[in-house]
Amino acid sequence: MPDIDREQPADEPEIERLLDLTFGTDRHQRTAYRFREGVAPIAELGFVVRDGATLLGSVRFWPILMAHDGGSRQAVLLGPLAVAPRLRGNGSGTALLRHAVAAADAAGEGPIFLIGDAAYYSRAGFRPVLPARCRMPGPVEPERVLVW
Repeated sequence: MPDIDREQPADEPEIERLLDLTFGTDRHQRTAYRFREGVAPIAELGFVVRDGATLLGSVRFWPILMAHDGGSRQAVLLGPLAVAPRLRGNGSGTALLRHAVAAADAAGEGPIFLIGDAAYYSRAGFRPVLPARCRMPGPVEPERVLVW
């Protein structure tokens, strides 16, 4: 199993290439990216998977505000989570996900939201958000909005 390390600034070009490969070059049009516009990821919660010097996976967290009881509350958005095609199906993505969630939890971050596949992310304890309780900055399938 490759190593999980903290993301470094020099990783950015490789991460962008991996994200383009995984999600396509039009990925910035997705609703999840609207949360990230003009916001820097939380540096200490960015993680990568490496095999030697080769970057094979990445995950980040982003600070967001959520409406809560007439006010607002800090939360984090997980994503994107990506692994290179050669690692898919071997547990590396799930290991990276669990590592990242544990680190966010240990740092006192939460709740953790994401937009993704419920069957996949439920392995790490994510569950659907009630659609009536969530408004997004763009279109999204309600069953893909998850919280931990």
